[in-house]
Amino acid sequence: MSSSLILYDIASSLPEQTFSPNTAKARYALNVKGIPHRTVFLEYHEIEPTCKKIGAKPTGDSATGYSLPVLYDPATNTAISDSIEIARYLDVTYPSSLPVLIPKGTTALHYAFIDAHAAVLLPLYTYALPATLSIVNPVSQAYFRRTREALFGGKRLEDVVPTGEAHVEMWKEFEAGFGKIDAWYRKNENGGKGEYFMGEDTISYADITVVGYLRWANTVLGKDLWEDIAGWHGGRWGRLRKAFEKYDKVIV
Repeated sequence: MSSSLILYDIASSLPEQTFSPNTAKARYALNVKGIPHRTVFLEYHEIEPTCKKIGAKPTGDSATGYSLPVLYDPATNTAISDSIEIARYLDVTYPSSLPVLIPKGTTALHYAFIDAHAAVLLPLYTYALPATLSIVNPVSQAYFRRTREALFGGKRLEDVVPTGEAHVEMWKEFEAGFGKIDAWYRKNENGGKGEYFMGEDTISYADITVVGYLRWANTVLGKDLWEDIAGWHGGRWGRLRKAFEKYDKVIV
């Protein structure tokens, strides 16, 4: 196992599980392609020194500029930061491991998809970031609180989640955002009948992007909120999450 690829993930109180949608996307890329690897969990204060040690590039997605996921490949002595870059690396370096997650000619489209998808996720952060605080290990909670509360203008995470009419309105906005994604799926080559973005049985990185965030919602939100999301748009999101459960496995 020592020669296997190493995926660096964020530690939490969940035993041998990920909560981060970004590290989940990298794990899905590895598991969908069936590439052997193992996981090393890090606390937030361990991320920067570990990345510097293995030569991983900063991404600018954290207070220090270093964030996870990072994949280290001992066979090529290469460290790759960011989940989509990890998917691209796996497609190129391990071409016999199928499916190809970013098919030839779709790289720019996948980057555009990521930006468009992110634009509809703001309500999810409002609900999921406060919920995530409770599963971050005590040693990392101060960092998590400080950096996430900064996203809300310094407002305490406990006070971020909307209630009453504000919740009703934000939840409608969230559902409408997923309605846009549903419309994209319904335009695929199979007339929208397939579960995946590129067709009935073709998993791509676009699906991994969506499911990474669905998994986050499924992990940290309450049962009622998740079941609501899962049932939107004819149950598409619940089915998509279910289809990826077999790729959730964490190997340490």
